[in-house]
Amino acid sequence: MRRLAIACLIATATFTAAARAQGPKLAYVDVQRAIQETEEGKAARGRLKTEFDQRRSQIDKKSADLEKMQQEYEKQAPVLSDEAKRKKQEEFQKAVLDARKSAGDLQEDMQRQEQQAMANILQRLQQVVAEIAERESINFVMDKGGLLFAPSAADITNEVVRRYNDRFGAGEKPAGKAGPKTAQPAPKTPPPPGKK
Repeated sequence: MRRLAIACLIATATFTAAARAQGPKLAYVDVQRAIQETEEGKAARGRLKTEFDQRRSQIDKKSADLEKMQQEYEKQAPVLSDEAKRKKQEEFQKAVLDARKSAGDLQEDMQRQEQQAMANILQRLQQVVAEIAERESINFVMDKGGLLFAPSAADITNEVVRRYNDRFGAGEKPAGKAGPKTAQPAPKTPPPPGKK
C-alpha cells in the first residue's frame, strides 16, 4: 500500500513537471531598442538627421536675420517718424510669425517622416518576430515596455535585430550598388551510369 502511494506521488510529480514544461512559452522584445539597432533604423535616422540639419540651418538664418532687423530698428528708431516705426514693427512681427511657422512646420514634418519610417520598420520587425516565435515554438511575444519584470533569458531582442538585418539590411539599396557576392559551390555531377 505504501509503495502504491509513493508510486502515485512520483507519477503525480512527474506529470505536474511535464505539464509545467509544456506550458505556454513566453518571450519579449525591447521594440524601441530593436528599431534603433537595425541597420535600416540607423540609416533612416541618419537620413532624417541630415535633412533636419539642412532645414534647421535655414531657420537659424531666419533667426539671425530677425536679430539683425531688430538691431537696425533700435538704431533707427530715434530718427524715424511714428508711421515709419509702425511699418518697421509690422515688418518685424510678420518676419517673426513667418520664422515661427517655419520652425513649427519643420518639427511637424520631421515627426511625421520619423513616424512613417519607424512604422515601416515596425511592420517588418513584426514579421521577423512572428518567424522566430514560430520556429522557437514561442506562444506569446510581448514588448518590454509593457512588462514590470521578465527574466533576461526571455529577451529575444538581439536575435530579432540580427535576423532583421540579415533579411532586410539597411532597407532600400541605392541603384547601382549590389550586395556582396558569396561563392557558390560547384554543382556535383553524378558519375556515369555503370561506374561507381
